[in-house]
Amino acid sequence: MNDIFGTDGIQIFRNRAALSPRYLPDRLIGREKQVTELASLMRPVLHHGEPANVLISGIKGTGKTTVVKFLLKQLSTNIETKDLNAVPIFINCQKISTTSKIILEILNKVSPETEVPRTGLSMGKYYRALWKALNEKRTTIIVVLDEIEALKDKNVLYELSYAGENMSIEEDIFIGIIGISDDIFFYAKAENTVLSALQYRNIIFPPYSEEEVEQILNERCKIAFVEDAVDRGVVSLCTKLSGVEHDCGKALTLLERAGTIADISNEERINEKQVLLANEEMGEKDLLTSLENLPINSKLVLLSIIRLTEELTDKITTGQIEMLYRKYCEQMGTNPLGRTSVSGIVSEFDMMGIISAPVRSRGRYGKTRLVSIRKNPKKIEDILYMDYRLKEL
Repeated sequence: MNDIFGTDGIQIFRNRAALSPRYLPDRLIGREKQVTELASLMRPVLHHGEPANVLISGIKGTGKTTVVKFLLKQLSTNIETKDLNAVPIFINCQKISTTSKIILEILNKVSPETEVPRTGLSMGKYYRALWKALNEKRTTIIVVLDEIEALKDKNVLYELSYAGENMSIEEDIFIGIIGISDDIFFYAKAENTVLSALQYRNIIFPPYSEEEVEQILNERCKIAFVEDAVDRGVVSLCTKLSGVEHDCGKALTLLERAGTIADISNEERINEKQVLLANEEMGEKDLLTSLENLPINSKLVLLSIIRLTEELTDKITTGQIEMLYRKYCEQMGTNPLGRTSVSGIVSEFDMMGIISAPVRSRGRYGKTRLVSIRKNPKKIEDILYMDYRLKEL
């Protein structure tokens, strides 16, 4: 029987998991300071004390979640060794964002045998069920809220923080909160009452340096690939393509996808050409994902550009785009944006590389943009039509 998975061919991967965002290495390069500081704020739990509340911020790809998971893993080992009543709980707020679901998730970790309806209770009853479980189990918890900006109701931070002050939990039981956000302005925008309640310590994760990202990738290469499977220059190129802020997550994904391309092609080594192909694929995927999440007005402007490009041989103007856009708004029963806003959306698409829209002078008639499409219009149109509201246009 033929080996349809190609496992009898050339092997370049040894442990592919080492390139996954979920992989926890034995040591964290370039984050020693943050590990030490965060560990000191968690340490009181190991002595029946109260952990500090921490708010961690930094742009994407700076290792925030990896550092926290790394510390939680070691904290759990210490808790088990010392036989302590303490439970670390990790929650991704993109997946679990409502107060009731967060409480139910905590309850499931603290007291899985406690049966609480997932719907139908008042919020007060959910909180009382949680306080009762913590008191009966005599359990201290550290709740990590990753992507905390996605929380539907940030008052949950206030309620958890003030559980002790309000005598909802016993005096020797504590709740620590660790918030993680890619939005470096999140904490400035959060309600002052919430921040006051948290009495938080703020830890900012700076971007990795180019040297640090290369170090991380070289360490992962030793684990992920067989010996001599990566050409010289591959790691450096992945680092450079990760952006000016050196997004380590993107660099690792590039390396993994380049490895996949080499593996499928039955190549013995990963080279720079495969990295460039991986980067092109990633850019296309990211672009299409961003189109799916566009506001309806932006989708209508983009659809107008595509339709006009199909109908006209010459480059189109912002005036023509606005006219068709308004027609679509009328058909959908949507209030149209003003001319300045439409022009702003066109500029955004230009910056995203979807269209080319240089400004041209029309003499005494002012200026306009001459718009042409750069990306595959059919593929973009298919993405837009995934929004059922546009299918009738």
